[in-house]
Amino acid sequence: KRIGATVSAPPRHGGSHLDRRLAASGQRAAMEATLERVRQLMSGIAAPQHYDKVYKDECAFTMDTPFSPGGLGVNLRTWCGVGADVIDLDVRRNGGNGGLYLVQKFHRKEKEQPEGAEAPKTIGMLLESKYEVVKEHSLLVVGPSGEKDTLPYPCEELPMIVSTACEAIIAHQGSNAMEQTSRFEQDQGIKDSKYANDLVQLPPTRKISPNPKDWKCEVSGDTQNLWLNLSDGFIGGGRKFFDGSGGSNGALDHFKEEQSKGNFFPLVVKLGTITAQGADVYSYAPDEDDLVKDPHLAQHLAHWGIDVMRMEKTDKSMAEMETDFNLSYDWSKICESGEDLVRVRGPGLVGLKNLGNSCYLNSTVQLLLALPEAKSRYLDPDYQIRSKSSADPATDLVTQVAKLTNALNTDRYAPPWKEGDDEDDPKILVAPAMFRALIGKGHPEFSSGRQQDAAEFLQYFLEQLSRSERGALGSRLAEGAPFASLFEFAVEERMEETGGVGRVAYSRSRNTMLGVPVKLDDADNLAEVMAARTDEAEKDAKKPRTDGDAPKPIIQLSAGLARFAAAEDGIPFRGALVSKTTRMATMPRYLLVQVQRYYLDEKWVPSKLDCRVPMPDKLNLEHLRGSGRRDGEAEFPEDAGGSTASAAPALEAPQPDEMIVVQLLSMGIGENAAKRAALAVQNANAEAATAWYFEHSEDPDVNDPVGAPAPAADGDFVADPSGVAMLSDMGFAAEHVKAALKACGNSTERAADWLFSHADDLDGAVAALSGGGGAPGGGGAAAGGGEAAFDDGKGEYSLVGFVSHIGTHTACGHYVCHAKRGDGKSWVIFNDQKVAQSGSPPLDLGYLYLYRRDDAA
Repeated sequence: KRIGATVSAPPRHGGSHLDRRLAASGQRAAMEATLERVRQLMSGIAAPQHYDKVYKDECAFTMDTPFSPGGLGVNLRTWCGVGADVIDLDVRRNGGNGGLYLVQKFHRKEKEQPEGAEAPKTIGMLLESKYEVVKEHSLLVVGPSGEKDTLPYPCEELPMIVSTACEAIIAHQGSNAMEQTSRFEQDQGIKDSKYANDLVQLPPTRKISPNPKDWKCEVSGDTQNLWLNLSDGFIGGGRKFFDGSGGSNGALDHFKEEQSKGNFFPLVVKLGTITAQGADVYSYAPDEDDLVKDPHLAQHLAHWGIDVMRMEKTDKSMAEMETDFNLSYDWSKICESGEDLVRVRGPGLVGLKNLGNSCYLNSTVQLLLALPEAKSRYLDPDYQIRSKSSADPATDLVTQVAKLTNALNTDRYAPPWKEGDDEDDPKILVAPAMFRALIGKGHPEFSSGRQQDAAEFLQYFLEQLSRSERGALGSRLAEGAPFASLFEFAVEERMEETGGVGRVAYSRSRNTMLGVPVKLDDADNLAEVMAARTDEAEKDAKKPRTDGDAPKPIIQLSAGLARFAAAEDGIPFRGALVSKTTRMATMPRYLLVQVQRYYLDEKWVPSKLDCRVPMPDKLNLEHLRGSGRRDGEAEFPEDAGGSTASAAPALEAPQPDEMIVVQLLSMGIGENAAKRAALAVQNANAEAATAWYFEHSEDPDVNDPVGAPAPAADGDFVADPSGVAMLSDMGFAAEHVKAALKACGNSTERAADWLFSHADDLDGAVAALSGGGGAPGGGGAAAGGGEAAFDDGKGEYSLVGFVSHIGTHTACGHYVCHAKRGDGKSWVIFNDQKVAQSGSPPLDLGYLYLYRRDDAA
């Protein structure tokens, strides 16, 4: 008791020697107890390799990052990053027995500029951030009962396996940078060098040291950014850029010097990037002059004494350097846009960082995820949706959409805007990298770093979300229809025979977007526009002009809707010529209107009709509503016999327009590609389909057949167990899954497409596959859908928001979103991370418009 009283007594004059010894003894005991818990919890810990996914940049459940107030903890077992307030959630998801977390806490510190520092002379100096990042690390120890202790890191007393794992995580580039690197490499389209097979290699008069400390440029002595010539073993510096930055140029100068002597040594490899998985290889050959692949790299390196199996990565690849450049530099500083706008921030007013050509994604989700129905479904203050995700929340779309919806519509990342605030402050910056990687995974375009069509992405996002929601509705999510059903409507096509008895046929398809064609011929000021273009052609080509010199065509929405509803004559159909008309059979709760400004010019180059289409705040489309079959109409017989079309025709999967396909075939485009193009533009017109084809002509599946293949033969068919498990997890019954896999040759992806396209009546569709009736035409229709499958009402709408495109084509340029926010429904512009009041939204220059039906509950 006496000793205890001494320890707790206030020290005098800094405390006695005994006080300090006892305090140190207590700290030592606490340290030992914490280290013992570390040893108990270190089972299953491993150091990640450079090819492993390490989520060290973004929380899997929130948008927290290492810059967030509580930092970001990385689970040493799963390498999953979690914010400070969801550590307990992560522990529970992983068995509830505690865990070890490497906690990263970063903050920016303004760089000290030396007095009299020179003005920027290069692009790199101009764009370089004025901040440096200070990084702190610690080890969080969570015991089985939830108790938490923190150890400083580095700590010499930690077990080696724990220190090794922490060091590997710190050194790892992280999953976000890996995704950007992958996009860069994909966009580059790196190919095998034609010179690799017969590469000349001089006799090895020396061996290259495996120790990076021994490498240096043989010209300048540089020790960074070094390239080994695979032909003669010369080590030289990388290229020097036009602004003076970069390397010493030693490697390229050596190639040219040898070439002048009659030697051709084109291939070089970047030292420090060599691993068993490959390395950066560059060809200086004039006809390649790019990054290439060397299929014999291991053999060529062994010639110089380098064993790839023993090499470790010590330098950044070209793709990683490109990624670092994009992450470190703020291109918006060059644009200097929006300085006169009044900035706003708060729930529903949260911007999204541009991750490199991601404005199409940012604009789309800003338009959709602030809708009341999105917030009702995905706002998740108690983490009930996110806590029940799959083993890897980074690959669960429902989790990532809930995470993004909560970030955009709460105050977690939205402190009120104050004058002088830095919109690039990483503490509150929302960067949806994990969402972008997941939604783009496996898609040839959305997985790339190229600019994309916002309309195409929106439809793809709704489709993928519907698939993910299927297994979650009624469990993780409230009961109800998929989110995409809010935008779906039935389109009625009526074929009327132009001769004979005037027979008719009706069909319906499911759409999520109303495409409105706009043509220059419909411009109100056509004479003025054509006169200005004639005058422009006669002017001196060298005379400068501004964008405001030429008048823009003004095309009324009514003209585009008239083209949508106009009859198409002379269409071959079941042995007769018919006239086809298109109408809306139902009116969705939310109507997406695409103003189709894009076309092919006389050189077959996709172009944009730079015109104004005034869009109303109120829109009535009842005049476009289809009437269905009328009394007394004679119907065409079915193609393969059977019953004729009924008054409420079955809802069919969308089919490519035959006339559009024929026109594309006449241009030399393959049949499957032509069908895909027609479906991609929702059978809008041949020009739009052709433009889509030229944008996607290099897609790997562009010439694959549309729809499922013929059913597999009976007999010994066995469904792929992994496919059955995966599709069953989506909420489909096992018998439906097996039938789909059989019909699709055991292709899980195509079976999923088939299941979703027939989701309205899977029993009938499966019966049709086996010849048991059901949907007519061998399963081509999703019977039973009908009007009851749609949210229908009076076709009177009010404008909610729109996405605009700045540029000459959807595959380039920039997207921004304007939307009504708040009780007063005031206009706000979302320009990536910049959010501001919009006094005069350009209602006549939009690309995608979102309307809400006035009678919707």
